[in-house]
Amino acid sequence: MTNAYRILDGKANGLSGVAVDKYNGHFQIQFFTEEFLELEAEIAAEIEERFKPEFLVVKYRFKNTSTNPKVLLGNNPKTVVEENGCKFSVDLLDTLNPGLFLDMRDARLLFGEMCGGKEVLNLFAYTCSFSVYARKNGALKTVNVDISKKNLNKGKENFALNNLVPLPGEFFCGNSEEYVDWAIKKGKKFGAIIIDPPSFAKNGKKTFSVAKDFEPLAIKTVSLLEKGGTLLLATNYSKWSGENLRKIAMNAECKILAEGTQGKDFPSAGQSKESSMVWLMASPLNSKSGHRF
Repeated sequence: MTNAYRILDGKANGLSGVAVDKYNGHFQIQFFTEEFLELEAEIAAEIEERFKPEFLVVKYRFKNTSTNPKVLLGNNPKTVVEENGCKFSVDLLDTLNPGLFLDMRDARLLFGEMCGGKEVLNLFAYTCSFSVYARKNGALKTVNVDISKKNLNKGKENFALNNLVPLPGEFFCGNSEEYVDWAIKKGKKFGAIIIDPPSFAKNGKKTFSVAKDFEPLAIKTVSLLEKGGTLLLATNYSKWSGENLRKIAMNAECKILAEGTQGKDFPSAGQSKESSMVWLMASPLNSKSGHRF
């Protein structure tokens, strides 16, 4: 159960490049192309009539636009959403991404259910939504690694919303690849690990690219898993499909436990650049037959 989901999803709903998302009483319209930009006022009016939003913003995500997000209604961009018994803070004006990726809902739920009694490593943790699920499902500890102190502070806010008391070492501001190298040297082990990086990220003189860095990082990270541990790989890199993640799992000598893409409120999954998220859950040891969402 959730009060945050996609209402209109581009091509599958007849408006390629347009998305409408609901976060509790807050709504955002996103234009990934200019094709249907002329319908902005009509779409906004329909949302206001049907949903009586507390806050409504339009975001323009196509190239060569200098237009900032445009607030159409309301003055408070912040709200709290609920998802499968978890609470998350959302700010629709903080960045283009408001703090919770709706299309990862299925992966969060399944992964969280597999974390009871385990220590979890969350690489590229963003606002730590996977870790909230893990701790709510009985994880002993979650180590959240992200280069952004701001993102980790939002993660701490999400912990507080869910009455989770941070444990020593649960929030680490730094490079995920460097943390993995350090953890290997220290002989650390985790029962479950998440690798969900941005397609491209820059940290000082260093850069991370899914295309060239995801596979070597995943193969290296597998050595940190305990016997029977769970590895979750996810990416929204538009040039990749589930086949790319399957290849990585195979090269890391892992068995696939489950795989999927965006949830049922994302019917355009795989049909456009902005709907390309895929995820895969695997284990380096023999496991029971997997299943597919």
